[in-house]
Amino acid sequence: MILLVIAFVWFQAPNAEEVRAREVQDSIAQVEALARAKQAEQIIPAQTDVTNGTIVAPDSAQLASKFGIFSQSAGGVEKLVHVETDLLDMYFNTRGGLVERVILKDQWRYTDSTQINLWNDSLSKMFVLFNIAGKGVFSGDQFIFEPSAESVDARTENKSFKMTLRTADSNKYLEFVYSFTPGTYQVGVAMNAVNLADELQLATSQPEFYWQAAGYSNEKGIAQERQHCSVFYKRAGEDREYLTETRDEGIVADGKLQWMSFKQYFFSAAMYSDNGFGQKSEFHSITPLDSSLTKQYVAKFQLNLEGGAQASSNWNFYFGPNRHKQLSETGAEDFIKIIDYGWGIIGWVNRWFIRPVFEFLSSFIGVMWVIILLLTLAIKTILFPVTWKNFVSSAKMRMLKPEMDEINKKFEGKEPVEKQKAVMSLYRQTGVNPFAGCIPVLFQMPILYAMFRFFPSNIELRGKDFLWADDLANYDVLFKLPFEIPFYGAHVSGLTILMCISTFWYSRMTMASTPQQQQPGMPNMKVIMNIFTFMMLFFFNSLSSGLTLYYFVANITSIGQMWVIKKYIVDEKKLRDRIEDNKKKPTKKSSFQQRLEDMQKTQVQKQKALKEKGKK
Repeated sequence: MILLVIAFVWFQAPNAEEVRAREVQDSIAQVEALARAKQAEQIIPAQTDVTNGTIVAPDSAQLASKFGIFSQSAGGVEKLVHVETDLLDMYFNTRGGLVERVILKDQWRYTDSTQINLWNDSLSKMFVLFNIAGKGVFSGDQFIFEPSAESVDARTENKSFKMTLRTADSNKYLEFVYSFTPGTYQVGVAMNAVNLADELQLATSQPEFYWQAAGYSNEKGIAQERQHCSVFYKRAGEDREYLTETRDEGIVADGKLQWMSFKQYFFSAAMYSDNGFGQKSEFHSITPLDSSLTKQYVAKFQLNLEGGAQASSNWNFYFGPNRHKQLSETGAEDFIKIIDYGWGIIGWVNRWFIRPVFEFLSSFIGVMWVIILLLTLAIKTILFPVTWKNFVSSAKMRMLKPEMDEINKKFEGKEPVEKQKAVMSLYRQTGVNPFAGCIPVLFQMPILYAMFRFFPSNIELRGKDFLWADDLANYDVLFKLPFEIPFYGAHVSGLTILMCISTFWYSRMTMASTPQQQQPGMPNMKVIMNIFTFMMLFFFNSLSSGLTLYYFVANITSIGQMWVIKKYIVDEKKLRDRIEDNKKKPTKKSSFQQRLEDMQKTQVQKQKALKEKGKK
């Protein structure tokens, strides 16, 4: 079956022409995304004097005709205003009055050990689109804003500054008021339209915010990194939503927007508002051809300028790590769900069990691999009763194997329902529940899957090392290969090999303690488990080394627990004596057993009826 899957993927892989066609389409998509930023631009071009070649700017009459009351700000030389906090280096452009660049001072790229730059400046843009009465729709970056300061130092105390768009009337202006607080990754923004309700036609149309950003690759493997990058957003009354990470996607969403985020693997550039934004939003996520970039993000949504003559819209930027503590400090509903811990019960287990235990251990232990070790031991200790129950169930079933073999031999070639009756009778007589081992396994599954989502999403592992693994948040490299193996890669993960070896031995111990009833036509479970273990080498080779370290320690712990249970806790002789005693006691069918037998009878009757119908 596995070979068929591999063959199918191999033959379905696109040929060179198809790959090139995809690249062309991606390039077109990128160009279209970049062109969106220019759609609203209607700047009057400078005129060239044909006699001496000098540049002549549009005269005031042309500007007034084009931009009306805002004509005096439609021109000039842009400049950057540097704002520094203890955590952020930011640059605001007077052309448009918004953020142009954000650098995280306390975070570092894996690729070149430089500080994290949240987006590529040359491929990114943000501006406000607004409707000037009688003139049409214009973008804010067609105008030069007046800054209240040349630079701002907010490293040790709260600071603020303004970007003001002047008009011909000094009592009418548009401004952005920014506020900065040390110790946070948040930037407060108030957009005020003073006495501009008529000029901006606020009664009939609201400004729109346009944001386009190209995220840099900051982690070890671009392919794995891109699988964690997309646009996340939340509408009022809805759960957190996102665009698919594994393909290009765009969406127009109706409903009041509460927040949106351009999510990188471990970092986000986001906007959120206590009052929410407009009723219509548009988001796009595009995978660029440039391997230095993760995703090209595009967002467009309505703002809410309310208040008449003193109309205002307030929101916050978040420029920072995808860390639970900092995300929760924003107060935005479900903002912490930018960290994708999984859906349903898996996400619940991660948020309310795994994460608190992990953070508790982190509060007094600074070595990450030690935390993973202790977390694993804590989880396996909690699950120990489940492991013990499962082992006891397997031991009981193994003790019944001689009787089961006799039943199989006795009813060979006879009606299956008679054989099932005999099996159920044996279970009743011995007091053995064949499903007792299933419940413990089902109980463990949410935790096993939760860990699979927890470690790759945990920024605390980023940059932490263990043995040859230099980053527990990404895959480890024991050594590199001179070539690339399909579905595997060009490196060998040492922790994945250790995990697979431990899985192999744990599987052998489990299979040895479980009775094997090989049915005709059914696959050999030992072979299936061996193939599964081998396939894990491929599947886990490029996953988080923190995850493979956890599974390796968990397997070793499980092997130790099974040895202790078998040697010191479970007395198989006493179990056998108890089974023999149960055989001597009068038995009564349970309601479950009765229902099971009734279902089997009904099924047999249906099969007989079908056979008779076929003969007729």
